[in-house]
Amino acid sequence: MHRRSISGRNLDKAITSDDILGKEVIDSEGEIIGVVEKVLIDPENFDMIGIEIDKGFLKRGLVIGRSYMDRITEYALFLNTKVLYQIKGMSVFDSSGKLIGKVTRVNMVGKRNKIKEIVVSGGFISRAAGRDIIIPAVKIKRIEHNVLLDVKMEDLT
Repeated sequence: MHRRSISGRNLDKAITSDDILGKEVIDSEGEIIGVVEKVLIDPENFDMIGIEIDKGFLKRGLVIGRSYMDRITEYALFLNTKVLYQIKGMSVFDSSGKLIGKVTRVNMVGKRNKIKEIVVSGGFISRAAGRDIIIPAVKIKRIEHNVLLDVKMEDLT
């Protein structure tokens, strides 16, 4: 038997909050980000705005906008992007392969999933300079298991 709304709309494929809450959230590279804790809905037009993610004990939660969601399955909610905030703690290498240090902070462009700059410390260059190094996003070549820059270490200071 088909379920229908009062307007006659077919509800057989509708997703409920029960279908979303508690599901794991997985980014486009297969990394588990956390679990869905809340569904955020616009009170004026009732559209889904996004979700709030619980990242675990003693970790700050994260809000993901609807435009970053790819699909919801029986097992998880999949994102269409890598959550760039997750690069904190990754090693940073220059274009010649020298270790610069580790990402200690990620400064985003507003509230978007776009990096403005990263703060790196703990490596040779930051110890030698006696401070953290701020690297603008334009100098980042690639982010995978580590952050790879498109400049040499000498060009950062």
